[in-house]
Amino acid sequence: MKKGLVLLMAMISALSCENQVGEVQVDKKAGEWVSSGTKFLMGSDEQVETVRSLISNYAAMDAEAVFANTRDSLRFFPFNSEEPVMMTSDDVKEIFSQYDSIISEPIYFLPYELDGVRSVVEVGSNETKYKKDGTVEEDFFLEKFIFGEDGKIHTLRQWRAAW
Repeated sequence: MKKGLVLLMAMISALSCENQVGEVQVDKKAGEWVSSGTKFLMGSDEQVETVRSLISNYAAMDAEAVFANTRDSLRFFPFNSEEPVMMTSDDVKEIFSQYDSIISEPIYFLPYELDGVRSVVEVGSNETKYKKDGTVEEDFFLEKFIFGEDGKIHTLRQWRAAW
């Protein structure tokens, strides 16, 4: 009986010493949007998946699928223009008609929010486009996919970068 009691006490003691660490998500604000003082928060993985799908559909040259998670028209700021262009599925189909194939290789996805004001997924990617005339376009882009309150992408800002 003594051995049983000692064994039971030893097991209770050992079990109570186990670290029971649970994952806790903390909404830590950091950084600053200087003009307003707004702080940044980490964004959602769901929005990363939305952008990942859009990029995959873009590389597959499927214009309809590109617009699956956007508004009917997308405000696009291309790297080589100071003014935005309103893009529709038909506009993207016309652009795709110039190419045989597109390879888009994302390097990172960074989702963040501006203190509840705006949700953004920033993506750095290498892109290679093979035109039907035989030329090849290679770029590294920094792009920001901006979501609206409806949960859809409404704006895409693009910068060309060099490593």
